Amino acid sequence: MALFTDADVVTLDDLLQFETSLVQVASTHGINVDTKINLAVSGISDRVLLWLLRMGASDPQWMRRRVVGLSTVVVTPPVSKWIGFDALSRFYAEAYNVQLNTRFQGKWMEYQQLATEASQMAFDSGVGIVYTPLPKPAMPLVSIQNGSGPAQSMYVQTSWVDIRGDEGALSRVNGSILPDQSSIAVGMTEGLLGAPTGAIGWNVYLSTTAADLTKQNDQPLTIGATWQMPSSGLIQGVFPVGGQQPDYQIQLSRLLQRG
Repeated sequence: MALFTDADVVTLDDLLQFETSLVQVASTHGINVDTKINLAVSGISDRVLLWLLRMGASDPQWMRRRVVGLSTVVVTPPVSKWIGFDALSRFYAEAYNVQLNTRFQGKWMEYQQLATEASQMAFDSGVGIVYTPLPKPAMPLVSIQNGSGPAQSMYVQTSWVDIRGDEGALSRVNGSILPDQSSIAVGMTEGLLGAPTGAIGWNVYLSTTAADLTKQNDQPLTIGATWQMPSSGLIQGVFPVGGQQPDYQIQLSRLLQRG
């Protein structure tokens, strides 16, 4: 799972699962979908942080919460739905205000109700906390070099790893077209000094298609090191785990939520 402070915790592709015509409506009415997502993330972040501050010692990080903010809070599936439904509610609210179309008003109200239900589920299931946050890395650095590989597309993602072997969320995909007789080297944009405090290494995922990237290293790569594709090519490694799992769940009372 991604952290609240990661970029792209919810994307347009996530919203398209619920509204396939979203891009067409956005283009017709001049609505920026990313702006609505960012507003939803910002608004929900403020609410979650406020509730955590009210929890006091029930939050294992309560003494540092004002300093760390939401950097140790994971975006669980219910929270992801909450953000997505809130963004769609904001989107259709603007669409209705632009055109006063009752169909858009209906969708606005529908997603507003779904957002409310998702927020309740998020707090009933608990707000997830990690003790060693591993932020999503920046897009990896890719270098095309001379080698023995054929001409092909290559897609790359990376992730940070902590001492327990836990893995953070994957970076954005860096795609390249390799010419014939070439190879590829991958490094972390953050380098040696920009790695998160809890990271002891990193993983690299590659594929010749935009989907199904698999891990290419058996052991975490050293921070600051560069991964070089072997002459034998890619291996069929394991798939990513989907980011960090919570170390601790904080359940917030309904009283706190209403307050």
